[in-house]
Amino acid sequence: MRINVHAGHNPEGKTASGAKGLVHESTESRKVKDEVVHKLRKLGHTVYDCTVDNGISQADVLKKIVAKCNAHPVDLDVSIHFNSGASDLKGDGKTTGVEVLVYSASSKATEYALKVCHAIASLGYKNRGIKYRKNLAYLRRTTAPAMLIECCFLDDKDDVGRYQAGRMASAIVYGITGRHI
Repeated sequence: MRINVHAGHNPEGKTASGAKGLVHESTESRKVKDEVVHKLRKLGHTVYDCTVDNGISQADVLKKIVAKCNAHPVDLDVSIHFNSGASDLKGDGKTTGVEVLVYSASSKATEYALKVCHAIASLGYKNRGIKYRKNLAYLRRTTAPAMLIECCFLDDKDDVGRYQAGRMASAIVYGITGRHI
């Protein structure tokens, strides 16, 4: 399989670096992305890292990510993010969970998105399911089937308490390939 993978946003400390909570989205998405790329390559897949580290604005980051993704003929585009909005910094004993975004129900990425969502939920996260988002530039403008993974909520103590980059990456890889490494 040929796969594009990228961490969302610019690196921490730059403009458009993503959400912040108990952890920082840009930092954690890069850790997970590095592990996903490594594990997929170890399984024999061709993987392109389309992460952008030099965007001058949010729009510029998205434009550069889409251009990098569209430069490779692949079977799947994967964007790794962390969600926010739970505002549960003390924890309530429940995770807010994982969701995976795709353009539409007819997208060829939907089958992978369902499997990735289930695999991450098996780590103890609430399965928030698949969301259809036609308004997201990444999902709208990439030529290959694309999914945007919201691994967990970075402002939920219960989510962050369960989170480990290696385990998260393994779940993503299993959801895409059906294989453990």
